[in-house]
This record gives sequence, structure tokens and C-alpha cells, in this order.
Amino acid sequence: MRRPRVRVALGPPEDQPGDLLIVPGRRDADVGPSVATIAAPRWKPPSGPEHRLAEAYRHAVVVANERRARSLVLPAALVLGSWPMGEVTRVALTVLMSTPSTVREVTIAVQTPAMLEVWAEALAREP
Repeated sequence: MRRPRVRVALGPPEDQPGDLLIVPGRRDADVGPSVATIAAPRWKPPSGPEHRLAEAYRHAVVVANERRARSLVLPAALVLGSWPMGEVTRVALTVLMSTPSTVREVTIAVQTPAMLEVWAEALAREP
């Protein structure tokens, strides 16, 4: 298995093309054949439970593998509430690039130009 290509798109996740859309929620749920809700962590100051954030992204990859998705769409942050974006991008990219998967392309849907910039900078640092 190889690392997926990760791209960033400005706009709502549901507007992005992909085999599977993952959205954050309070619990796991199948919403339909192309949408799944993943139980997402909530950030608690002064620092969030980073391991729970990584678990949410790993679970998204597992669900994509189970559904044999080749392309996956994720929101910029697979969390409930706000979370420091730098931490989210670091954890998300680490998990997405290191978790074995059949997913070939991951689209990260961001809502603002500032979020787009944070993700673009993080991707530029990836080897």
C-alpha cells in the first residue's frame, strides 16, 4: 500500500468529489453508502487529548478501507468544537500518511482562506 495523495479544497466537504465523506459527530454512524459519521474528540484547554484526535483519523481510514473507498473527503478538522489548527493538521497528516490504506486520494475541505493556508503550509513540509 502506498501513501495517499492529499489535496486541500476551499468549500464545504459535501461539495467535494469522493467515494466517501467522513463527518465529525458525537458517535459513529452510517449515514448512507457514501457518508459516515466518526465520533470526534472535543478540545479541552490547555491542551486537547491528542491521542483521541489521532484515533478519530485512524478510524476514518479504517471505515474507508472497509468500504473499499479509493477517495476520501474529510473536513479540515475532524473534531467537535474548535481545536488549534496547527495541531489538527500535524496529527491528521501523520495519521493519514502512516496508516495502511487502500485510499489513493484524500481531500481536506476547508472553510476559510486562513485554514487553506495552514493546510497548504503543512503539506509543503511533508517529505
